[in-house]
Amino acid sequence: MASIYKNENASIKIKKFELLFKDKLFSFLENADINELNSLYCLGNCLTKDNIKEKLNSFIADENIQIFLLEENQDLIGLYFLNKIDTKEYISFIIKKDNRNKGYGKLGLFLLIKELSSLFPNTREYFFKIKKENIGGRLIILGNNAEIHNENDTEITYKILKGNNIWIHRIEKDDIQRIMKITNDAKYLLKQNGSLQWQQGYPNEETFISDINNKSLYGIYENNNLMAYGAYILGKDINYVEIDGKWDIPANEKDLAIHRVAVDSSCHGKKYGVKILKYGIIYAQKLGCITVKVDTHKNNIPMQKCINNSGFVYKGIVKIIRDKLDNLRNAYEIVL
Repeated sequence: MASIYKNENASIKIKKFELLFKDKLFSFLENADINELNSLYCLGNCLTKDNIKEKLNSFIADENIQIFLLEENQDLIGLYFLNKIDTKEYISFIIKKDNRNKGYGKLGLFLLIKELSSLFPNTREYFFKIKKENIGGRLIILGNNAEIHNENDTEITYKILKGNNIWIHRIEKDDIQRIMKITNDAKYLLKQNGSLQWQQGYPNEETFISDINNKSLYGIYENNNLMAYGAYILGKDINYVEIDGKWDIPANEKDLAIHRVAVDSSCHGKKYGVKILKYGIIYAQKLGCITVKVDTHKNNIPMQKCINNSGFVYKGIVKIIRDKLDNLRNAYEIVL
């Protein structure tokens, strides 16, 4: 299997809880971190190591709580709780520690939303309340096309619509043809707009193969078809060392630069460019970065709008070393 997200042999499944899974569920909870369990919104900070079995029985009996199991080859690797609170449906989840940072949580949530759309066709939307400091959980939620419903200083409530068929995940080599189709269309559009950006051989297939090998290329998939992409490049970007202007924090090894953002022409207007940038900002926090930087050509007005709508601040002009002609770019930054 090229990628966990392809799930070609359907080894990863979401199952609605049944009593025959009770021992498996109890074992999972017993071995989970009690603090992580109590951080789940639906559990209400009520668990101790001594009362897990008692509370589990009450959850099972509660008509307002639905439990779903994420399994790979019948091994339980994650739990999702659906809890009705004040007429709203809230989802909480926890992934087994050994299976984190591998895409299971994001895929499980994607499968869950599909399952819920079938089980509860009259429910239009699902909510997630999560601590801002829980970066991994936020990436799982954002990666499933969630939007912020509201937030305060410590937590965010996200919302996902039923039947969601859009998500963000890392791109594999089997999507290279789609990447190049989107890229070549973007090059043509830039040329029509009078820009020399992407008109001097860059980016090419070799560029994207390198991104994929470095696990830095992420894409937006709609019905499992790649529709947009962006590269998240960690480290000090040589093009950003000198600037006609001033960075808040000079180029350094804890930067994340977002490069090579493009959206399929059929998806213009869907804010996919903004989604790529905003996901990259949270991804940078997970990597421990202190800033996110991005640049674009002065004539690339659509990209400038995406950048401004994603919270970046204009910082000046940088020079792109690889380009021999028209190599000046508007530069933007967010300090994390």
